[in-house]
Amino acid sequence: MSSRSRLIALIAAGAAVVVVAAVVLSLVLTRPKETPLPDPVAATVPVALQADGLPKDASVGVILTLGQSGEPGSEYNRAAQGAVVAAQRFAQGGTPVALRAENDRGTEDGARAAVQALSGQGVSGVVITSTGPQAQAAAQKAAELGLPAILPYTEPSAAAPTTWTTGPTATAVDTALQSALAGKTRVLIVADGAAAPASVRSVQALNLENFADVAELAQEAAVQTGDQFRPLAEDAPEGTEPVRVAEPADALVVSAATPQRLARLVQALQSRDVSVPMVLPAGAATPAFATTLAELDGTASGQLVTVTPAAGDATALQQDAQGRGMSAFLSAVRLTAGNTTITNLTGDAPFSADAWAADARSHDAIVALVRAAALAGSSEPAKVGAALGTLSFGPGEGLAGPALDFSRPAALTAPAVPAYASAQDLGLRPPDEAAPRVVWVPAPAGS
Repeated sequence: MSSRSRLIALIAAGAAVVVVAAVVLSLVLTRPKETPLPDPVAATVPVALQADGLPKDASVGVILTLGQSGEPGSEYNRAAQGAVVAAQRFAQGGTPVALRAENDRGTEDGARAAVQALSGQGVSGVVITSTGPQAQAAAQKAAELGLPAILPYTEPSAAAPTTWTTGPTATAVDTALQSALAGKTRVLIVADGAAAPASVRSVQALNLENFADVAELAQEAAVQTGDQFRPLAEDAPEGTEPVRVAEPADALVVSAATPQRLARLVQALQSRDVSVPMVLPAGAATPAFATTLAELDGTASGQLVTVTPAAGDATALQQDAQGRGMSAFLSAVRLTAGNTTITNLTGDAPFSADAWAADARSHDAIVALVRAAALAGSSEPAKVGAALGTLSFGPGEGLAGPALDFSRPAALTAPAVPAYASAQDLGLRPPDEAAPRVVWVPAPAGS
């Protein structure tokens, strides 16, 4: 079968799967949805992407923190494989772009060295997929070198003319957090090595450092939510009946230093039958959280809430422009995973091993830099950065996630929203029995 025939077949198959998945998901979600407004984008978004004017030697750098054992900053290194999908889409459209990957080794010095190495390789811009101090160091070094830099998963510590974030700002996250906690009057904070958001008003805070272990912390949280009886005092008279707290917490805000520790805390709370909503930080939407929760036999359910832009797989079920953009991206994920010769960013494993985790945010960062290089008609970083600063993109330009406006440092135009966990397999990615099942479904507008 020719490449064109395979693309047409995959697009048709993807459309059919979306219809089936939409019916399935409608049975899971009970929240009403507003009728989507019509939009001017074509009824389909192509899988193959073209970038007229892109220089033949165009390349983009990707900086990662490697590791699968909870190394700080590594939580998105599997999600970052969406960059491979973007490159494959442009290759299918006849405008190939090379990806150059560097490991920042989880340190600030390593991050600066990674940026310097990519600059020496002649990349037109970099996508920094790490978080924490090394991501900030990489962004600062890129600014010093005049190298356009996009940070999909964090904000830079200092503004620069050629540095952008495509994730939600801290203010946007805080607004969504308040929405997730609307109507809750007795919020309990449960923390493991990370401070809860300052804007959260709580009746009590439980910190792991004050308990013998995570099981003891979870037990006390269950007492405070009324899901477990209060332990009897050692000198309680014989026959005394245990009681529950008089004013139980009606929501938890759960925070942890890493997604892996967050998953451990969530599983411990679930094992104590905590029944109130658990509002989680952005780390809950990472592959690292999903993997660890599955390993611990935790449960992905609507009890778990996080805040995120609507950029997950579930948006493919929307009957609007973004839904079509996400559907095209997921079709490209399946196509890329089906080619056993295509490897991950570091070339040490097949892409198919990470197909379940490759996300729209890393994909869209590559699309943006390629579009800017095409507009500039140049691979020179200064010209690419100048062009990118004039551009805005949406599904019509190949984005899978929300629209981006690079005339401002915080390019994301959509708000962060509460999103609810589901273990429902939407059938939109390649089958993988080993992949964890956590899908984040955004709350409908106006809910």
